[in-house]
Amino acid sequence: MRVVVHWSGGKDSCTAYHKVIEQGHEVAFLVTYVYMDPYVFHSLPVMELQSKALGIPHIKIKIESTRPQDRYDQILDVHARLNKEEGIEAIVTGDIDNVHHKRVWKDACKKLNMKLIMPLWDRPFSFIPGNPYRKRVLNMELSLGMRPILNCIDLKYFGEEWLGREFDRACVEDMKPLVGRPGVGIDATGEPGEFHTTVLDAPLFKEAIEIIKFSKKSRVVDYGGSPDPTGNFCYMDIEEAVLKPKNR
Repeated sequence: MRVVVHWSGGKDSCTAYHKVIEQGHEVAFLVTYVYMDPYVFHSLPVMELQSKALGIPHIKIKIESTRPQDRYDQILDVHARLNKEEGIEAIVTGDIDNVHHKRVWKDACKKLNMKLIMPLWDRPFSFIPGNPYRKRVLNMELSLGMRPILNCIDLKYFGEEWLGREFDRACVEDMKPLVGRPGVGIDATGEPGEFHTTVLDAPLFKEAIEIIKFSKKSRVVDYGGSPDPTGNFCYMDIEEAVLKPKNR
């Protein structure tokens, strides 16, 4: 199928991208919803470099309204156009157990006569949360061969020394003491938003990304959708990044 991938530039969307390619689908576009300024959780300039590294066009949809129905209608209109004009047959997301997201995207796909593909989904029953240690998902991500870093962390759970650290097996091991029930500890994948990543290299990248200059900034954000929706985030405001040849 010809698909679009919801793109944050982080490990989850990157893994979803690679998995649908493995399944034989054609990724036509990366799609990002820009709903805050500054975009604290991920770097838009780095996403542009990721798009170039993958050779896939990147569509940025600026969400102006704060009303959920207006946001939904705007997103639905964009995907209706992609379906009609570009032959897009499915939406791919990197969601792991966000039931609200799954409900919204299933409804949108039903309206548009499109398919929903969620390669990382880890909540088999809607009333049973996934295991916060996320062994299956983490094995999938850590085995892919990508290079994500922690570009945004909630200071409720992490010290600033975690910022910029590579998200690898050693990092996951060091995070284990922080894992716990929602609102008290973290989910090992960061699914509720305790941390965010940006991918600097991956198997399907034609070039790698190098961050040349960034500033460390902080912002309190009410991002919703979790037992404790307000986060005190420390994040990398990436001012300069470039593509470079991959290490062979």
